Amino acid sequence: MPKSLKIKKNLLVVLLGGTIGSSVDKDGNVALEEQGFDAEFFEALDKRFNYKVIEPVRYSSENASVSTYKEAIGKIMEEAGKGSSKYKGILILHGTDSMAYFAQLVIRCLSHLKMPIIVTGAKRPKNDPRTDSVKNIIMAIGLLAAAVKDGTGPRTVGVVYEDSLTKKSLYVPAQDAETADINGDMRMFCDRSDPASATFNKKAKSHFATEEYRKRAEAFLAREERKILLIPAVPQPYVPEDLTGFAAVLIECYHSGTADNNILVPLAAKCREAGIPCYMGPVPVNGNIYESRRALEDAGCIPIKGMPLEGCWAEVVIDHA
Repeated sequence: MPKSLKIKKNLLVVLLGGTIGSSVDKDGNVALEEQGFDAEFFEALDKRFNYKVIEPVRYSSENASVSTYKEAIGKIMEEAGKGSSKYKGILILHGTDSMAYFAQLVIRCLSHLKMPIIVTGAKRPKNDPRTDSVKNIIMAIGLLAAAVKDGTGPRTVGVVYEDSLTKKSLYVPAQDAETADINGDMRMFCDRSDPASATFNKKAKSHFATEEYRKRAEAFLAREERKILLIPAVPQPYVPEDLTGFAAVLIECYHSGTADNNILVPLAAKCREAGIPCYMGPVPVNGNIYESRRALEDAGCIPIKGMPLEGCWAEVVIDHA
């Protein structure tokens, strides 16, 4: 058991459902249930904090929507913003399927709180003997405690997951998190075009904590929900004829920052005519610009550079959803 801090700090724990908030029956069926995580549970794992547990909304990660994200983030902002010294950190339990998208919104909407925030979940339900829920929570609380103690809180915003190869819990900065692969591993996005790998991280951590982002986050929470059209990076992507009801369009690029200009240039042109912003990403910060990207930019596409698709999505959502 880790040593206690001299003065116990208050930690906010947010339960949002997902596999970590589910149970599995004898036939292997997984379903959401009352989470069963209370302050006493967290106290038994780590006594360095006083825990306040809230459950603002419960949802399956695969069914997450901008609306549920807004409700969750709004309630966190409301609770954590009650007093500058009330909480020293936030632990969020979320489903893994769409965790990376939620984490991208967290760093944009909650960084102005200037406290460490860790999002974690589990690959298996808490009543599964093989569950990784406890080890991930222990790792997350440990990171929060370290951030509080050494004063790096505002720069500690990230995701904890269990690596499928090592079976150890790992940390990924929120702005770098990508959706879990088939093994449930959340890989860190690497901007290979930039030889100074820390450049993006440094810029992101300072950029997302600005007053501008706080205002954008609050405006995002107050807006009515509007739809974002995402065009995946696949051969011959499908493009709907009618763009009515879409606030913006995001074209997913391949790793070189390219996309199908034969099909998507007319879409970009249609968006420009209709006054619908059209974005493309992820796009490398530096490196070659291929003909397809140039054609899309000339047609009106706005490139989003240096962040994964999940980050591009969050940028578009914050501005338009």
